[in-house]
Order: sequence, then C-alpha cells, then structure tokens
Amino acid sequence: MLISRRISCQKRLREKNMKLTTSKILWLGALAMTLCLAAPPAAAPPIQADSTLYFDLDFARFSVNDTTTQVEVYIAVPRAALRFADDGGQLVANFECQVAITKDDDELVNHKWQAHSAARDSSEIKPGQLLFTQARFQLKVGTYRFFVRVQDQSRPANQGIRAFQIVAEPYPVNQLALSDLQLAARLERDTTRSIFHKNRHLVLPNPGAVYGLELPMLFFYTEIYHLQFPSDSSYSVHYSIYDGEGREVKALPSKRRPIAGARLVEVGGFNIVSLKSGSYLFEVRVLDHGAGSEASRRHKFFVYREKDQAEARDIAPLRGAPFELLAQYYRGRTEKELDKEFETTRYISSSEERKIYGSLQRDGKSEFLSRFWQKRDLSPETPRNEFREDYLARAKSANESFSGFREGWKTDMGRVLLVYGRPDEIERFPSSNESRSYQIWHYFEIEGGADFVFIDLKSGGEMELVHSTARNELQDPTWQRWLNPGR
Repeated sequence: MLISRRISCQKRLREKNMKLTTSKILWLGALAMTLCLAAPPAAAPPIQADSTLYFDLDFARFSVNDTTTQVEVYIAVPRAALRFADDGGQLVANFECQVAITKDDDELVNHKWQAHSAARDSSEIKPGQLLFTQARFQLKVGTYRFFVRVQDQSRPANQGIRAFQIVAEPYPVNQLALSDLQLAARLERDTTRSIFHKNRHLVLPNPGAVYGLELPMLFFYTEIYHLQFPSDSSYSVHYSIYDGEGREVKALPSKRRPIAGARLVEVGGFNIVSLKSGSYLFEVRVLDHGAGSEASRRHKFFVYREKDQAEARDIAPLRGAPFELLAQYYRGRTEKELDKEFETTRYISSSEERKIYGSLQRDGKSEFLSRFWQKRDLSPETPRNEFREDYLARAKSANESFSGFREGWKTDMGRVLLVYGRPDEIERFPSSNESRSYQIWHYFEIEGGADFVFIDLKSGGEMELVHSTARNELQDPTWQRWLNPGR
C-alpha cells in the first residue's frame, strides 16, 4: 500500500477523563522501549471509532561522504492509541511503519517494517507511554520528499500519515561541518547492538522534542566533520539556549579539547528545570582553532511544566509552540472560536481534512488545529510558526480591508490574498461615468509573473475576480468589457 501524498490530519487519542502533563508523557515514553515492548500484554483501552493515529516525527542528517548523506527518521507512537488483542494469555498490539521517499515525483524507496508491544493486562497500558522506532536511509545529495505512515495492524483505519521535505546536504571535504542535532530522551555509553545504537552510544530519540519536570535532562548527539587533522591545535565546543524572541537565556560551559581525529562525536546533556514553559533553540557551535574555521547547528525544543499552564496559553498562539503547548491554547477556546479559525483555512486545507474536522467534537477539534498548523510549519528549526502567523495575519487584513456583505476573507480578493500572499504591486482605478472601479494585482515571483484583475461589478464596493494569468484561475482575455457600467 503506497502512502497517499495528501497529508492526513492527525488526531491524538486520549482516554476519557485522564489528564497527563507532556513531561510525564515523555518520561513514560522513555521507558516504553525497555518496558512496554518487553512486557507481556493486557485488556485494550477504549478506542474512538473516528480516531486517526497521531505520532511524533523527527529526522536528522549525517555525513557518509561528500556526495552521500545518511537520513535517520525517528518515530514515537502513543502506546494507548493502539488496539491490543489477546494472544495466548497476554495482550499484543502490532503496528506497521512505512517510509516512502520520492525525488522529482519518482519513488526511490518504499520501506516497511513491523513493531509490536505486549502487556500482561490493561493496567499496564497507560496514555503517556510512547513506543520508539527509527529507520536509516543513505541518499545522494539532493532534495527529497518523505511520506511516513504508521498503521495499527489490528485496526487498519487507525493510521496516521505525515509528509515533509529534506535536502540531503553535501559535506565538502576540508570544510568544517556538523551533522544535524539529534535530541534524545536517553543517552548512554552502550556497546550492545540495536536500532538506537550509534558510535558506541545508545541514543533513544525524542521526536516531539518536549521536556519537563519529569524529563528534565535534554540529551543530544551530533557529529563533527573535517577538523584539521593531524594537528597540534585544538577545537572548542560552545552551547547556547535561545528563547522564542531570539535572546540567549543560557550559556553552558564551553569545552576545549585536542583534535583526536578529523571526524568526532559530540554528545552531552543539560538540565532544563530552570526554563519556563515555551519554545527554545539549542545551539552547538564548534571552533577549529588551528584552521580558524567555525560551524554550528540549531534544533528547536520545548519545555512544558504544569505550573506554567496559564503562561503557556499566552505563549502558544503566536510563538509556534509544539503540539502540546499549542493545544493548551486551543483547549481554552470555545468550539465556536475553533470553528471560526478553521473555517478560514478553507483555501489551504484538503477536503479530507475538512471532512474529518467536521466529524470531531470540541476536544478533538482543538487537537486537530494544533497538528494542522504544526505540520505546515515551513521552518521548524525556528521557535515561531511563521506560516500560521502570516496566514492568520492575512485573514485579519482581508477582513479589515474587504469586508462588506460578507467577511473579507471570503471575498475573491480575500481568497487571492490568502492563497498567493500579498501582491508585489497594486494598480487602483477609481470609478467614473465610463468605467467601474477596478484593481490589478501584480505578483512578480509567481509562475514568472502573474496578474489578477478585480472589478466592482455590482457597484457595491466588493471587487470580484474577472481575469488572471495564473494557472488554474479564471481567465478572460476580454475582461475589459466588464468595465462599462452600461453593460
């Protein structure tokens, strides 16, 4: 079964009347691979019939050579979201993971693998537990599209699909560089082999990148490439943490070491208990003192603490918070407010997403909106969800500028503004005895240049689209005929 290229909405499954902090979810999740997968099964928790399977997802890129990159995909699946069935006196849940990779619309990889969890009884299956898995792929330098699916094998309709784009970066020889930062829930020296083993370390991923009081240590793994070696000089590593406003809030002690090789591993961890709930950037910067070169990497992470809940609600809506923090904001909104915001996404949401949203209750809608915006974050390495902020700002601008008999975002001008962004140039022509008022919007970077012509056809103040040079838009080369008010 190939993965659909339409991004499915994800809906987190929660047990009724159960509330867990995100930090507890991740702490329990860190135990899932060591406890849940080994424990014999239990009675299945209730599953909502209309649920889709939410899962956390992240990736990291590592150098193989100057033309090949290794991409690791990390997945965390909520254990309680799976259906457990009796299997010889214990409860077992099986799920399948699939990663399809395309380049220029050609499918290069379609990899599937199975995983399972077992428990003695239902008391062992708790909403906070996460099941971790990952896969590795070696790709030539280039841009790729990844489609990731997780499916409950006992209930095929319970599945989740995510899609994202990756640039497999080159790591040129003689140029100091760092791999991506892999954030982890657990990291320790280990020589035993498993899918989480890497350079004599066990690195249990934290795809959600959320930490808190019960998961207070943020662990990380990265690789340093092309240090000047052999060399009598040294290199130093500097760590910084920045808040959502880009201010440095914490500088960790720097480390200076002799250069023991051209390619080295950098691992470590730090305590986040002093950080308030919110989104942050963790930066690792390496200096090769002999060569005078420098390289750095950043990764977004999030802190959530129950006592900061009120503050988190204020932070979440405008600062690109992750699923849990943004969900805190939406949980404080009424269903009418949720519906009103989602209605404005009509031009960017799929028919499938609109159908699923309409079938959900208030709590499901709040979680759906959190995931809807999170998966459209075009720059997840930054602490803000610029896509959401810009889209909602344009919707507000459309309402302020174009509202009349209906809300501004519902007008033709509002639709074009939301779909294509703000025009590069606007020509405005007022009404006269010989002509209706009209405007021409010019976009210089769309399809090599595109124009949209709007005319006040009913003389009521609302401009209607009569012609555009953009593909799949209304095209009428004789649009000038609509200018004459006598027609």
